[in-house]
Amino acid sequence: MLVHWIWLTMLDGVGIRGQCELLRLFGSAENIYCLTRQQCENTEGFQRKWLDPVLNKDLSSAQKVMIDCDNQDIRVLPIYDELYPDRLRNIPEPPIVIYYRGTMPRVDEEAAIAIVGTRKCSAYGLLYAKQFSKLIANSGGVVISGGARGIDTMALQGALDSAVPVLCVLGAGIDRPYPQENRWLFREVERHGCLITEYPPGTPPNKGNFPRRNRIMSGLSVGVLVVEAPLGSGALITANFALEQGRDVYTIPGNLGLAQCEGSNELLRDGAQLAINGWDVLQNYQHLFPGKLVDGRNKSALEKLFEARYGMSLPVYSPVFHADPNDKKAVDNQKESTYSMDKEPPTDLSEDEKAVYDLLGDEPQHLDEIVASGSLPSARVMAAMTMLQIKQLAEKQGANYFVRK
Repeated sequence: MLVHWIWLTMLDGVGIRGQCELLRLFGSAENIYCLTRQQCENTEGFQRKWLDPVLNKDLSSAQKVMIDCDNQDIRVLPIYDELYPDRLRNIPEPPIVIYYRGTMPRVDEEAAIAIVGTRKCSAYGLLYAKQFSKLIANSGGVVISGGARGIDTMALQGALDSAVPVLCVLGAGIDRPYPQENRWLFREVERHGCLITEYPPGTPPNKGNFPRRNRIMSGLSVGVLVVEAPLGSGALITANFALEQGRDVYTIPGNLGLAQCEGSNELLRDGAQLAINGWDVLQNYQHLFPGKLVDGRNKSALEKLFEARYGMSLPVYSPVFHADPNDKKAVDNQKESTYSMDKEPPTDLSEDEKAVYDLLGDEPQHLDEIVASGSLPSARVMAAMTMLQIKQLAEKQGANYFVRK
């Protein structure tokens, strides 16, 4: 049961390395939960420090997490779920459970590039973080970043101008976004992709969370682009994780003499690949993702790619202005997003997508109702719903309610 997997991640003093080792020894969270003292003590490789946590069968904290997730429209994805990305599952010490809000793309089927850098960046770094991310996204790549001040913020902003999903990996619970001034950005990412974290709701942005968070960014990606990084920065930690995970590492040359560029310039000296622009990074993966990537500077080629990929005209993304609900004037003037798209559904839907599309109507339906109305398992319904939202044929309204667009 899902509650046992959440329980496993909350065991005091076990840690992610211990969680992974317990799963290696016993196979599943349910098996670990059912262990007796004798079974623990008789199992070779079981560490004495794990005994008391494993024998604590109190599920109340895990049950509270499940209730909080349900109330806040946060989905829980355990490592065994078919929607859990294989890239992430196969790294050393993968998160046992990830929490996300928004629409999780099929990351394994995308050329995902993590863009990272320092919070205390130069104007040069801000400019190129946005330019690189925008071209990567406009060329069909998925941009992943961490939502921190500086380079991360610019990377997400650049990617939000595209029609391709954007991923932001947080170092806190989804309900505890950090930094606070980026709340609007997180809402846009959620609307245009998803927020991801391994931390349950209510987890504050503790300093120690962020280095661990970095392994998820690199783990989800095929390559990591470091824009600006001083010596000892979190961006270099991400680059090191990428190398350990077998990912490519790219960087752009920084100004000599600037502290915020010393680490990224050392990466170049030590063998990181020099990147001139976003397409310079992305074109290395054309053979891995045939038909999905094209130089985004060529508008006509991009429009053909999008039509072939999604079966519709290229949508124009427009960020939503989130008004303060207590400000009546602001609410009255709230801007809505607009898209340029065909009204008729495309004819090249997969069987699952067509089945789910046919179940949708003009009135919002809860996901559970949609699953109950059809014959597909919930995981396939969610996957199809994700693609329908990407293709602008379905829209999410509220907590897991969907309508046909």
